Amino acid sequence: MLASSPAPLGPPRPPGWRGCWEAARSVRSSPFWRQVRDVVRPPGTAIHRSRPPLGLLLSAAARDGRLVWRSAGEFAVIEPPIARKRDWAGSDAGRSWLARLDRWWDHLVFAVPAFAALMLSVPVAFVPGVGLAACLFLILLALLYVTVQLGFGLIRFPRSLRVSPEDSARGLHWTVTLCHVSDAAHLDRLMRAALDRSRKLAAASMRPDPADGTHVLMCLESGVTTEEARRALTTAPSVVSADPIHSGVFVVRDGRQFRPPNPDAQRPLGGVALLLVATMLALAVTAVLVANGERGDCTDRGDCADRPATWLDAVYWQVSNMFFQDSGLVAATGQARLFGWLMRLLGLVVLFSVGVAIWRQARYHRERRAMRYRHIGTTIEASVRMLITVVLDTERDAIIEAFAEAGGAAAEPDTAGSYPIFRLGRLGPAEIFLAQAAQGTATPASMTLTASGLIAQLGVDYVVLAGICFGLWSRELDGGDQELGDVIVSDFVQGVDHRRVTDRGGTERILWRGERVQSTTALLLAFRAATHRWTGPRVHFGTVLSSNTLVDSAAFRSDLRREFPEASAGEMELTGLYAAAASNGCGWIMVKGISDWGAGGLTDDTRRSASRSAAAFVVRAITHGTLPAPRRHVRDGQGGADSA
Repeated sequence: MLASSPAPLGPPRPPGWRGCWEAARSVRSSPFWRQVRDVVRPPGTAIHRSRPPLGLLLSAAARDGRLVWRSAGEFAVIEPPIARKRDWAGSDAGRSWLARLDRWWDHLVFAVPAFAALMLSVPVAFVPGVGLAACLFLILLALLYVTVQLGFGLIRFPRSLRVSPEDSARGLHWTVTLCHVSDAAHLDRLMRAALDRSRKLAAASMRPDPADGTHVLMCLESGVTTEEARRALTTAPSVVSADPIHSGVFVVRDGRQFRPPNPDAQRPLGGVALLLVATMLALAVTAVLVANGERGDCTDRGDCADRPATWLDAVYWQVSNMFFQDSGLVAATGQARLFGWLMRLLGLVVLFSVGVAIWRQARYHRERRAMRYRHIGTTIEASVRMLITVVLDTERDAIIEAFAEAGGAAAEPDTAGSYPIFRLGRLGPAEIFLAQAAQGTATPASMTLTASGLIAQLGVDYVVLAGICFGLWSRELDGGDQELGDVIVSDFVQGVDHRRVTDRGGTERILWRGERVQSTTALLLAFRAATHRWTGPRVHFGTVLSSNTLVDSAAFRSDLRREFPEASAGEMELTGLYAAAASNGCGWIMVKGISDWGAGGLTDDTRRSASRSAAAFVVRAITHGTLPAPRRHVRDGQGGADSA
């Protein structure tokens, strides 16, 4: 007996706390740990690092879904684009307490120790004997901590202005910041899994933004932990270098076309508010130190006039220094002068940062505005406005019913200039209008003038003539393949009104001079494509004879079949529709149902059946997905469509 093979297992579940800390120890023992640490835990605003310890960071990534885990020897950490950090922070994945801790680690390490020391100094002050000394010690410790942090921050600030290829990659794309693979042969598999995970996370947690361009995953070489894995990164099938000059950034690809992001249209990174808060905190803290030093010096001398010896005077003196203004106060101690010089440097940093932020914000709004108008233009170019014309009430009602059944809007009566119309709303890619003309092409209310006026008034791209016609290839009468209720789509229109009648030689002869014109190519191809999996009445494509003569004669029908053996059907309005569309640069086609054979037998039932067949196929062609956007050009100040 053969045992059934086990079902394939999905990706392993991410590890728990213990597994994350063990994985962190494995990474720390790798040969490139220092480089990896600078990528996954970059330096913060001062002495500390901006991300939590690696074990905690891996736990946060596992909770968010950013840890692509196969085993303790094969895992990667992916990060969302820095430019989209607000969207990520507002998602379900970004709102967990671990995600918040990870995101705010830099600020917490900067502020919490000093704040805790200050809070602790309050109850300590009431301890008998040592309370006052301990309180002052805690306050000075908090001030020293903040001062050292700010000092290192100012020293590191010029370095933070340098932008590397890795910074550009992390700013605009999902990025692999840590890749640990014990078997380098599995690196390509891990990269493909990371790309798939990043795509799913982006779709689930971030709103689509055209400024993002095509979704790709960047992999930072400096985040790979072993030499073997780095060599495998350069030869992996799914990975290519992001730069012709080796920059340490690789792209994980899936063969799709690539559209680059627009960095100017990305939301500017925040930080000005934090910088201003930090500046105010620095002013408050250094003002205490300046005031204490000046007060101790001037009290011994017995003259504190014009000295920043109080906290408010020290703040005013510091602010004046920041903006290179004369405050009228003079500091005498070396400590105060040092802080005054630092405040001038900090003032320059603040002014520069605010100026850069304003410039970036203006550039952002300018690019987003340009993107919005490009989108509007593209949307309008891709939109379709279609006019459906009919003659009989039965034909009109069939169109309205078919569109309502397909989910279109209820027919809304309206006018376009002096012409009554029905607005049928949007169906598929098209906005649909319906109009009814008089029969034939010879009167002011007939198809020629009505269609021409409506095309100009509505600015439509395509016009479709729908309704009923008579067939010329009846299965019963002619041995053809047509049945009542079948649909005829005009491949060509042949006018049969324009003719010359001569009796030279004693025999009457008719020379047919009407044009034979093909329907608009784009529409004809779209309607042919709509027959795919069409389950309604059979659809025939062929030449349609058009005349102002209402044919109800077997003899005349026989003459038409003899003179135009390739013709499929006949009707009365198509030459008028073609003339109107051609004069307005509009695409055109006819879709009609066979109601009779032009030799009697026309009834209300056959009219209704044929009208419904035609209406159903018109709806099918519009919603099938093959209706092309028109190639617009300017005509008399209005947009129109090329009629090929």
